[in-house]
This record gives sequence, structure tokens and C-alpha cells, in this order.
Amino acid sequence: MRLAIGALLAVVATVLINYSNYLIKKELGNLPRIGSESAIRTIRAFLNCRPWLEAQGIQILGAWTHNVAVGLAPLSVVQPINASGICLLVILAVAKLDEKASLVDWVGIVSIMVGVILMGISLIKTPGKELAYNTLVLWFFIILMLSVSISTLAAAFIRKDERASSFLGIGVGMLVGLTAILTKITWTDVANRWPEFRVAGVLYSSYFWMAVIFTIIAMVFFQTALQRGAAIVVIPLVTGFSNLIPTVVGFLVFREPFPSNALMASFRLGSIFLIIGGAVILSLRKGGAAPKKVYTEDSVRTVITS
Repeated sequence: MRLAIGALLAVVATVLINYSNYLIKKELGNLPRIGSESAIRTIRAFLNCRPWLEAQGIQILGAWTHNVAVGLAPLSVVQPINASGICLLVILAVAKLDEKASLVDWVGIVSIMVGVILMGISLIKTPGKELAYNTLVLWFFIILMLSVSISTLAAAFIRKDERASSFLGIGVGMLVGLTAILTKITWTDVANRWPEFRVAGVLYSSYFWMAVIFTIIAMVFFQTALQRGAAIVVIPLVTGFSNLIPTVVGFLVFREPFPSNALMASFRLGSIFLIIGGAVILSLRKGGAAPKKVYTEDSVRTVITS
């Protein structure tokens, strides 16, 4: 029963998250292009846009539902379901947003989707292990991944062609993956401080505040990526790398066991190559950039009025 409830919640979560991504992408065309207007005007426009705020609420509800699903069911069940939700986004983007992708783009998209599913399957019967890590090694990987993410995001803004959104998707995915790692360590900090601070111990964890900051930064860049590129390209990249980073770092830093079964081990290695390969293919794409729109105050159809 616990597994069934967890699987059902995972389905609900991925539907909410991907449907909210569709709503966000749909509404971003009516909002000022991030970076093209003053920060105050941009923030005011976003906060005054009721459909965008509602989409964010659905996104948060989906994220919390996903967290509950992870607590009830194994990752090997939740992650493949999470990955399959991209199919809903692709259908909505093609049918409702009139997004188009070339044959090469589809190869990259499918490669990432299959990679994430294989990664989830590879977790089956992988023995669990208590969280143990070397702080120095952990910070080395945090700084390394953060540096790669910053470099990728910087490259996205330097580029003026349609490939910029692919670089943004990769950079955001890495930030989301880092946030997952920091959240995981935060729970350990809270457990260590529990006898003294109880729940308030989370406020004393530097990893918690880093996770909050990275989440906010990732959210802004995610909106930027969706404004500059097709959702069917950006979201698979974000999903792929946000799943890849915790898995790789978990194996290298937290000394999580590698699958002992030969088939599961091949799935794990194959998933890494498929996700990275799909990202390389999408980063070389030559079409499908989001059309540029000129923002006006009247372009926000529904706003919150006082």
C-alpha cells in the first residue's frame, strides 16, 4: 500500500510539475524579457501576472508532492515516473505552443529521457548506505560543479544564436542538481542538531541557506531559458542534469554503492552517456529558438488588481 501510494503521488507530482512548466512557458511570452528591462519593472510585471503566479503555485505543489512520494516509494519507482512526465510537456508544447524540433533535436530529447529512466531503473536493488562524506572532497565537487554551471550560463549570455537556451538549460539543471545535494546534507545537519535545536536547527545550517539561494537563482535562469528557447529542449536538459548531478556526486562523494548487478551497472553507465550525449546534441542545434516579443504593459492579459 505504501509503495502504491508513493507511485500514485509520483504520477500526480510529475503531471503538476510538467503542466505548470507548460503554463509558465505559455505566459512568459506576455512578460518582459528578463534582462531587457529594468529589474524593478520586470519584477513588478511578473508579480502582477496572475497566471504566472498560479503556475508557480502549481509548480511548488508538484515539488512538495514529489518529496512526499520519495519518502514513501524508492527512487527506482519515483524517478522513472518523474522522467515520463516530460512526455506530457512535449505533447502540450507541440500541440498548444506550436513548438517544432528537427530530427536531430528529437534524438537529443529522447536520449535524455531514456537516460533518466535508465538511471531510475538502475537504482533497483542497489544496497542503501548511511550518508558519510569527506567535507573537503564535498566542497571540491560543489565548487567544481558551480564553476561549470557559471561557465555554462555565462556562455549562454555571450552567445547570440539559438544555442544559448541549450546552454541555459544545462546550467540550470546543474544548479538544481546541486540544490538536491545541498538539501540532502541539510537533513544530516538538522539530525545532528536535533537534540539542541529541534526543527529550528535548519536555520543554523549553511547548506540550507546555500540551497535556498541556489533555488532562487535557478528559478530566475529557468524562466530566462524558457523565454529564449523551446520548452521541449530546455526542460529535458534541466531534468537530465538535475538527475545526473546528484547521482554522480552521490557515487563519488558519498560513496554510495554502484549497482552490483551487471545489467543494472550497464543501465547506470548507459544513462550517464545518454544524458550527456543528448545534451551535446541539443547544444549543437541550429533551429527552434523562441521568437522574440516586445513587451508592453497591455501584453499581460490578467493582472492582480488592488
